[in-house]
Amino acid sequence: MAEDRLDRIERNLERYAEESNQRMTRLERNAEESNQRMTHLERILANFSRDVARNAAGANERLDQIEKLVARNAQLIERNGQQIQFLRELVQGHISQSTPPAHAD
Repeated sequence: MAEDRLDRIERNLERYAEESNQRMTRLERNAEESNQRMTHLERILANFSRDVARNAAGANERLDQIEKLVARNAQLIERNGQQIQFLRELVQGHISQSTPPAHAD
């Protein structure tokens, strides 16, 4: 009877050891899969960060170009305004100048 009990305890211990080994194997496999996913996500993040930096640099260049165009357009608008004013005064007979101010330079 004591031997039967010892045999049962031994079988239970072997079963628990086997189950523990299976769990450990699953945990190791899950850890490896998690590491692979983390590595993949790190690559995605690195690529995203690089793309954001590149896009920011491109956006800064475009903003610089836009600022130059806006300044140039402001000059053209000012010159056109002067020419319109000259033509208005010329039509109304207020001036006798033959050259518009934008061309007088």
